[in-house]
Amino acid sequence: MAASGTSVYLPLNFTQLVDLVKALPQKEKQQLINVLEQEIPDVIPEWQKKEVRKRINKYNKHPELLIDERTALKMINKF
Repeated sequence: MAASGTSVYLPLNFTQLVDLVKALPQKEKQQLINVLEQEIPDVIPEWQKKEVRKRINKYNKHPELLIDERTALKMINKF
């Protein structure tokens, strides 16, 4: 998305901006999502990513340690 040399200031409140975004065609909404995702800093700390990778490797090496979804949900719902 290239910026033009002319700036335009539109005094919009948040609700007006949301309404404008909702009116965009689906393709442009996706382009906006892509732009916004690049603007948002990575909020998952690196230590947490490392822990998840470590657990994935553990379960890839030992799939017998995995439990099925139904069992996991029963365990969670006990708390």
